[in-house]
Amino acid sequence: MPTIKLELITKQPEKVKYQTPLLFIHGAWHGAWCWDEFFLPFFADQGYVCHALSLRGHGGSDGKKNLRWTSIAEYVDDIYEIAGKFSNPPVLIGHSVGALVIRKYLEQYSASGAVFLTPVPTGGMINSVFRIFLKYPLLFIKVLLTQNLYHLTFRSLIN
Repeated sequence: MPTIKLELITKQPEKVKYQTPLLFIHGAWHGAWCWDEFFLPFFADQGYVCHALSLRGHGGSDGKKNLRWTSIAEYVDDIYEIAGKFSNPPVLIGHSVGALVIRKYLEQYSASGAVFLTPVPTGGMINSVFRIFLKYPLLFIKVLLTQNLYHLTFRSLIN
């Protein structure tokens, strides 16, 4: 498996209180940047070494050309590559698809802990996607054509 460049944003505490690092994993159409403003500084202030990973094809990581064909297993490989560099297994914190990737990671590897923030349902997103399509068919088609979820954000739906 060829190694790709993965973006990792790290916040160090002034004084490390806990030897277990935190590794934050973003959801779809995001990157490590989404954790950088609030989560990383907050937990670093509590004494944790904090990291946020941009999965391949996201943020500053390589792989944007192949994003459409990237598998969850490849995202698991990204976590494995980064987590293996830490002296202690991290606590994995994932949002949405990031939580799904962590669940799949834990099927093969161990971590010090895991936190799932609004995880993708275990049955997948097909029911939600179908409801959105029925309610907002033109917006849904626009998302498919542009590959940009902005068109379906809450603000767009209430206008």
